[in-house]
Amino acid sequence: MEFKGLLPLSLIEYPNKIVAVVHTGGCNFRCPFCYNRDLVLNPDSIPSVSEEEVIGLLKSRKRWLDGLAVTGGEPTIHPDLPRFLRRVKELSFLVELETNGSNPEMLEELIEEELVDYIAMDVKAPLTWERYKEIAGIKDKTIFEKVLKSIELLKRGKVDYEFRTTFVPDLLSEEDILAIAKELKGAKRYVLQQFTPRTPIDEKLEKSTPAPPEKLIDIKNKIHSMFQKFELRGVRDPR
Repeated sequence: MEFKGLLPLSLIEYPNKIVAVVHTGGCNFRCPFCYNRDLVLNPDSIPSVSEEEVIGLLKSRKRWLDGLAVTGGEPTIHPDLPRFLRRVKELSFLVELETNGSNPEMLEELIEEELVDYIAMDVKAPLTWERYKEIAGIKDKTIFEKVLKSIELLKRGKVDYEFRTTFVPDLLSEEDILAIAKELKGAKRYVLQQFTPRTPIDEKLEKSTPAPPEKLIDIKNKIHSMFQKFELRGVRDPR
């Protein structure tokens, strides 16, 4: 595989683990708030990192790293992903995968082969076609239907996972977040993330104001009991 970024160490990608992070180029979504604009729209403009360079880093840091986080872009649009992860697992590393959920077939393959230990899936909007196509920037309803299949796949609990939503006030309302929470109720872990207006795909959102921390804390108080675990990310909760 060819990658478009390699971070030797991260403490935030995989809960309670120390991992390296690789970014894949390209994505089949066009979320207006996505801050990896060049990675999604112009991956060829970003210098490549070879698969061998990634494997070499993992081998050299085996004593200090717990695993590898694979993010994007969207990793599951790359057919070589399972083969690459087999190489990573041969080195006895944990694997965390970040995905938009548009390829449940690959997710099921990775889970069944035990090639992934933790999946973080973004849930972009309330689970209706009208809202999802707007927030995720997709035009094919079958992709949305695959997202629904991925949600059900993860909720079976065969792999550790989290669902997460980025709260962009210009795109989502509190009612939207409450609707998402009701639809995901009972999930193992749900994360509500603060929006950071840096290099978004829709440049108008560079001037967007993130929600006040108090707003996110108020939403948390309304929905946290719906999940086994709940986390606010990017916001300090003093309570």
